[in-house]
Order: sequence, then structure tokens, then C-alpha cells
Amino acid sequence: MKKGSKILIYILSVLLVSAALCAAVIFVANDAFALCKSGESSDFTLERDTPVREAAKLLKDAGFIKYPLVFRVYFTLKSGGDVFPAGNYVLSPAMSYDEIRYEIFGIGKPRTEVRITFPEGSTTDEVIELFLKNGIGTREGFEKAIQTHEFDFAFMPQTVSDARKYRLDGYLFPDTYNFYSDSTEEEAIAKMLANFERKFTSAMLGDAARAGYTADEAVTLASMVQGEAYYLSDMAGISSVFRNRLRGGMKYLQSDATGLYGEAYDTYEHAGLPPGPICNPGAAALEAAVYPANTKYYYFLTGSDKKAVFSRTYAEHKKAIKRMQN
Repeated sequence: MKKGSKILIYILSVLLVSAALCAAVIFVANDAFALCKSGESSDFTLERDTPVREAAKLLKDAGFIKYPLVFRVYFTLKSGGDVFPAGNYVLSPAMSYDEIRYEIFGIGKPRTEVRITFPEGSTTDEVIELFLKNGIGTREGFEKAIQTHEFDFAFMPQTVSDARKYRLDGYLFPDTYNFYSDSTEEEAIAKMLANFERKFTSAMLGDAARAGYTADEAVTLASMVQGEAYYLSDMAGISSVFRNRLRGGMKYLQSDATGLYGEAYDTYEHAGLPPGPICNPGAAALEAAVYPANTKYYYFLTGSDKKAVFSRTYAEHKKAIKRMQN
């Protein structure tokens, strides 16, 4: 073969290889960066968390990408993670690798917020139900967080009675909150606990301790005040009745509200404070528990107008009952 022919064949070979490489680069780049891709959107479902290797093959089989190996390399370079989370996603063959990654991991998407109001005196079960009603978490997740998660707050009860319904009863501060709709149960509960910490100040904790009450006892007393009082103006007086009874050695606190929370909480049957709070009290009830009115009252009752009537002795209390009956 003549020398000129060899050179021509070499040049043609180089050109063909270069063209093939260029074509490959173009095809791969088009797949990765969606330079001129098209296709309709459709669902892509992962029933479980899936390794990237397997997810790339599933994406190819579904027609969303053409080169799973390239996708895996690109994905690793972008540090998108090692596992695709389970879920149902809407993808399109027209999407770039980054757009697929953003859709799977929610990158760049604004987090939606949910506004929830928890009324004062809500029980822990009612708090959980409001979360679930607004699409946040699961009952199992909230119960686990409330009962076992180690939240880092100084006021947290260190030990609780076996008869106690929920460990964090009393500490889920009732207020209006904005939560991210994808908040974990621990994040949601931590937000309520942080609010409790702001409302039940270190000064209040110190004053409760000087009066002989632990934080948990003060919160338990506040929950009883919350459960019994209809008017804010009655809270300090009702608190004084319970504290006078405790200080005066009366065996039973006889709060109607406690028995509604369970037999173990019945203060007609069980002496002293119940095993824990019966609801989540608001700021006014917490303040009344720590700073009661200065009275000699040992009894109270509420009439049809829901206003509390206080008495110093049982004889006075019976007369008040008779007046209301008449």
C-alpha cells in the first residue's frame, strides 16, 4: 500500500473515532443535561429506600435516563447521597440528572408551613391529634418522641411515676405555632418544649423550689388549676386552695378535673398530687401555680355561671353549696 494511502486511512480512522467520541459525548451530555430531551411526565415509585446503583437501573428501565453508569458517576460527584428515599415522584425523560436529583431529594423546593393552634388545657392526646389532622407525623412517632426521646431541656422530669400517662404531659406549651409540614415528630415536640422553657422562666423555677415544689410538681399543680378554672381571675385563688391543703396536711386535694384523666389521677381516692399533669397548662395557670393568692381558703366550688366561690371551712363550703342549690 502506498504511503499516501496509509496516511489517508489513518486520517479517516482518526476522524471516525473522533466523530464517534463526539457523538457519544453529545448523547451522554444530552442525557445528563437535557439539552434537547423530551417526554411526558409520569410517576416513579420506590417502595423502599434504594441504593443508587439499583435506582439508576430502575430509572433507565422506566425511560427517564439512558446511561445508568454515567448517572451513578455524576450522582456520586455531586454528593447527592448513597440511597434514594422511598416515595412517589413525578419525573420526565426531559429532566436533567440534576432535576431528577432535585425532585428525589426535594433540593431547592420551598418547605411549606402549617399553622396550628393548641388551646390551653389541651391533653397530650389532643396535641397529637392536631398534629395528625394537619398532616404532620404519625401517632407512633409522636408517642415515641414524647415517651423516650432525650430532649435537652433542664426542666425535663428526670423520673416519672409508672402511673403517669405521658412523660411530657404538661410541657407541650399551648400556643399558635408555624411548623414545616415535613417536620419530624422530635422537631415538632422540641419546638413546643422550647416555648415552655421561655414561658416557665428560671425565676419561676427558683420560686417554685423555694416554696418546696419541684418543676414537675408545679406544672402538675398548674394543670389542675387550668382544669378547674373557667376565668383567669379565679386561677390564683384555686391555686391557693390546693397549696393550702398540701401545706395544711389535708390528705385529699379533691379536684374534680383530675379524676377525668384516669383512675390513678383521682384526687378523691389518692392522696396528694396526682402522678403527673392532667393537661398542658397555659402561662396564666403556670403563674398561678407558682404565685398563688394569699388566702386561707381550703374549699371552692363553681356554679352555673362558672365563677369560683371560695370558703375557709367545710361549714362555709356546705352553706355555699346550699345557696347554689337554692
